[in-house]
Amino acid sequence: MKNFLLSMGLAVLATASQADTKLPQSHLNSMACLENMGQSTSWGQCLSLIFEPCASFEVASKAHVACLQSEREGWTASMRLLQEDVTEAITMKSAEDLASILSGWINYVSQKCQADGDPEGNLPLAAKQLGCQITELAGLSGEYAACLEGRSTADYCVLKN
Repeated sequence: MKNFLLSMGLAVLATASQADTKLPQSHLNSMACLENMGQSTSWGQCLSLIFEPCASFEVASKAHVACLQSEREGWTASMRLLQEDVTEAITMKSAEDLASILSGWINYVSQKCQADGDPEGNLPLAAKQLGCQITELAGLSGEYAACLEGRSTADYCVLKN
Protein backbone atom coordinates (compact mmCIF):
# COMPACT_ATOMS: atom_id res chain seq x y z
CA MET A 1 0.00 0.00 0.00
CA LYS A 2 2.73 2.48 0.91
CA ASN A 3 4.58 1.80 -2.35
CA PHE A 4 1.38 2.34 -4.30
CA LEU A 5 0.67 5.63 -2.52
CA LEU A 6 4.24 6.77 -2.94
CA SER A 7 4.06 6.09 -6.68
CA MET A 8 0.67 7.84 -6.85
CA GLY A 9 2.11 10.81 -4.97
CA LEU A 10 5.03 10.93 -7.38
CA ALA A 11 2.66 10.74 -10.33
CA VAL A 12 0.63 13.62 -8.94
CA LEU A 13 3.83 15.55 -8.32
CA ALA A 14 5.13 14.89 -11.83
CA THR A 15 2.02 16.28 -13.51
CA ALA A 16 1.02 18.96 -11.04
CA SER A 17 1.38 22.71 -11.00
CA GLN A 18 4.28 24.62 -9.54
CA ALA A 19 2.35 25.05 -6.28
CA ASP A 20 2.16 21.28 -5.93
CA THR A 21 5.93 21.04 -5.98
CA LYS A 22 5.94 23.17 -2.84
CA LEU A 23 3.46 20.90 -1.08
CA PRO A 24 4.64 18.38 1.50
CA GLN A 25 4.97 14.86 0.12
CA SER A 26 2.57 13.67 2.82
CA HIS A 27 -0.11 16.00 1.41
CA LEU A 28 0.51 14.76 -2.13
CA ASN A 29 0.21 11.16 -0.91
CA SER A 30 -3.01 11.95 0.96
CA MET A 31 -4.53 13.67 -2.07
CA ALA A 32 -3.56 10.74 -4.29
CA CYS A 33 -5.24 8.40 -1.83
CA LEU A 34 -8.43 10.46 -1.85
CA GLU A 35 -8.36 10.62 -5.65
CA ASN A 36 -8.26 6.82 -5.86
CA MET A 37 -10.74 6.10 -3.09
CA GLY A 38 -13.12 3.34 -4.03
CA GLN A 39 -10.83 2.03 -6.75
CA SER A 40 -7.56 1.16 -5.05
CA THR A 41 -7.76 2.91 -1.67
CA SER A 42 -10.30 3.25 1.13
CA TRP A 43 -11.44 6.09 3.37
CA GLY A 44 -9.70 4.43 6.31
CA GLN A 45 -6.39 4.27 4.43
CA CYS A 46 -6.68 7.92 3.44
CA LEU A 47 -7.50 8.96 7.01
CA SER A 48 -4.44 7.07 8.21
CA LEU A 49 -2.28 9.02 5.77
CA ILE A 50 -3.87 12.38 6.56
CA PHE A 51 -3.52 11.96 10.32
CA GLU A 52 -0.25 10.00 10.40
CA PRO A 53 1.76 12.95 11.80
CA CYS A 54 -0.43 12.95 14.93
CA ALA A 55 -0.88 9.20 15.31
CA SER A 56 1.76 8.83 18.02
CA PHE A 57 -0.15 11.05 20.45
CA GLU A 58 -2.98 9.96 22.73
CA VAL A 59 -6.19 10.99 21.01
CA ALA A 60 -7.54 14.29 22.33
CA SER A 61 -4.53 14.90 24.57
CA LYS A 62 -3.06 18.39 24.62
CA ALA A 63 -0.17 17.18 22.45
CA HIS A 64 -2.62 15.59 19.98
CA VAL A 65 -4.70 18.75 19.71
CA ALA A 66 -1.54 20.84 19.24
CA CYS A 67 -0.43 18.46 16.48
CA LEU A 68 -3.85 18.69 14.81
CA GLN A 69 -3.71 22.49 14.99
CA SER A 70 -0.33 22.40 13.27
CA GLU A 71 -1.66 19.99 10.63
CA ARG A 72 -4.66 22.23 9.99
CA GLU A 73 -2.26 25.15 9.43
CA GLY A 74 -0.23 23.02 7.02
CA TRP A 75 -3.29 21.91 5.06
CA THR A 76 -4.57 25.48 4.98
CA ALA A 77 -1.25 26.60 3.48
CA SER A 78 -1.35 23.80 0.87
CA MET A 79 -4.95 24.63 -0.02
CA ARG A 80 -4.09 28.31 -0.43
CA LEU A 81 -1.12 27.58 -2.70
CA LEU A 82 -3.29 25.42 -4.91
CA GLN A 83 -6.14 27.95 -4.81
CA GLU A 84 -3.81 30.71 -6.05
CA ASP A 85 -2.72 28.54 -8.98
CA VAL A 86 -6.30 27.58 -9.79
CA THR A 87 -7.43 31.20 -9.70
CA GLU A 88 -4.65 32.12 -12.14
CA ALA A 89 -5.36 29.14 -14.41
CA ILE A 90 -9.13 29.43 -14.81
CA THR A 91 -11.21 31.90 -16.79
CA MET A 92 -12.56 35.09 -15.20
CA LYS A 93 -16.10 33.67 -15.17
CA SER A 94 -14.83 30.49 -13.53
CA ALA A 95 -12.97 32.54 -10.91
CA GLU A 96 -16.22 34.35 -10.09
CA ASP A 97 -18.02 31.00 -9.82
CA LEU A 98 -15.26 29.65 -7.59
CA ALA A 99 -15.46 32.69 -5.27
CA SER A 100 -19.19 32.10 -4.88
CA ILE A 101 -18.70 28.39 -4.22
CA LEU A 102 -15.98 29.08 -1.65
CA SER A 103 -18.16 31.41 0.39
CA GLY A 104 -20.71 28.63 0.66
CA TRP A 105 -17.99 26.05 1.35
CA ILE A 106 -16.64 28.05 4.29
CA ASN A 107 -20.12 28.17 5.87
CA TYR A 108 -20.67 24.48 5.11
CA VAL A 109 -17.41 23.44 6.79
CA SER A 110 -18.10 25.67 9.77
CA GLN A 111 -21.50 24.07 10.30
CA LYS A 112 -20.38 20.53 9.51
CA CYS A 113 -17.40 20.66 11.83
CA GLN A 114 -19.22 22.38 14.69
CA ALA A 115 -19.85 19.63 17.22
CA ASP A 116 -22.37 19.78 20.04
CA GLY A 117 -21.12 20.82 23.42
CA ASP A 118 -18.92 23.46 24.95
CA PRO A 119 -15.66 23.87 23.00
CA GLU A 120 -13.90 25.69 25.87
CA GLY A 121 -11.54 23.30 27.57
CA ASN A 122 -13.08 20.26 25.90
CA LEU A 123 -10.13 18.51 24.24
CA PRO A 124 -12.13 15.66 22.65
CA LEU A 125 -14.39 18.24 21.02
CA ALA A 126 -11.41 20.28 19.82
CA ALA A 127 -9.80 17.16 18.32
CA LYS A 128 -13.05 16.23 16.58
CA GLN A 129 -13.49 19.70 15.10
CA LEU A 130 -9.87 19.93 13.96
CA GLY A 131 -10.06 16.47 12.38
CA CYS A 132 -13.17 17.47 10.47
CA GLN A 133 -11.56 20.70 9.27
CA ILE A 134 -8.40 18.89 8.17
CA THR A 135 -10.30 16.32 6.11
CA GLU A 136 -12.29 19.09 4.42
CA LEU A 137 -9.10 21.01 3.61
CA ALA A 138 -7.48 17.85 2.23
CA GLY A 139 -10.51 17.19 0.03
CA LEU A 140 -10.58 20.74 -1.32
CA SER A 141 -6.82 20.64 -1.94
CA GLY A 142 -7.30 17.44 -3.92
CA GLU A 143 -10.04 19.04 -5.98
CA TYR A 144 -7.82 22.02 -6.77
CA ALA A 145 -5.00 19.68 -7.81
CA ALA A 146 -7.42 17.77 -10.06
CA CYS A 147 -8.50 21.05 -11.67
CA LEU A 148 -4.93 22.10 -12.34
CA GLU A 149 -4.12 18.70 -13.80
CA GLY A 150 -7.17 18.72 -16.09
CA ARG A 151 -8.95 15.88 -14.24
CA SER A 152 -11.73 17.90 -12.62
CA THR A 153 -15.29 17.86 -13.88
CA ALA A 154 -16.32 20.74 -11.61
CA ASP A 155 -18.21 23.53 -13.38
CA TYR A 156 -15.85 26.20 -12.04
CA CYS A 157 -12.80 24.48 -13.51
CA VAL A 158 -12.65 25.98 -16.99
CA LEU A 159 -8.98 26.56 -17.74
CA LYS A 160 -7.84 29.48 -19.86
CA ASN A 161 -6.78 28.57 -23.38
